[in-house]
Amino acid sequence: MKRILCFGDSNTWGYAPKQKPIPRLDEESRWTGLLQKKLGSEWKVIEFGLCGCTSGFANEVHGINVNAHILYPAVLFANLPVDIVCIMLGTNDLKTTLGWKSGDTAKNLDLLISTTKSMSPNAKIVLISPIILQKGIENFDGFDKSAVEKSILCAKEVADLAYRRKILLFDTNVFIHELCADGCHFTPASHKAFGNAMADFIVKQ
Repeated sequence: MKRILCFGDSNTWGYAPKQKPIPRLDEESRWTGLLQKKLGSEWKVIEFGLCGCTSGFANEVHGINVNAHILYPAVLFANLPVDIVCIMLGTNDLKTTLGWKSGDTAKNLDLLISTTKSMSPNAKIVLISPIILQKGIENFDGFDKSAVEKSILCAKEVADLAYRRKILLFDTNVFIHELCADGCHFTPASHKAFGNAMADFIVKQ
């Protein structure tokens, strides 16, 4: 059985605004579950999504450390061996309180790539570009209107990093155009489109 680790933020966790009692899509609706279903029994999809997770900025959400530089090595080690590691981070970096600058996310992800190559040298690494944010994000916790333009630049810099490091890139923004009203989170339809496209991508590698 091949093993794939999906490490990301709330769009990997399956955050669903206004859903009660817990704002999370079920396993059959979020993209990781759909990925598992489409890949079938020959694959094991290991899901680690954390709301608010940053690529390397020191931050907490409800008292929980959400800094990937601290979390990622332990998560990767706990789930070895892995054949593929998918990393989708960058969106939360753009919160105004974190002072994001051009190049920050790529620099942070570069360290995660190095960690992966050190701990699991035979694993293929897939960088998943962060979503380009939409109108409404200025009303979501921690963001302002500048986040839209920053997200465009951030996605490009992540793609450039994948090219420089000669690793795989999955471009989220080719497949996802519909977001929730908060301008940030995948709708159920987007989770389905993303999961199906990711499965097609994975089987070709």
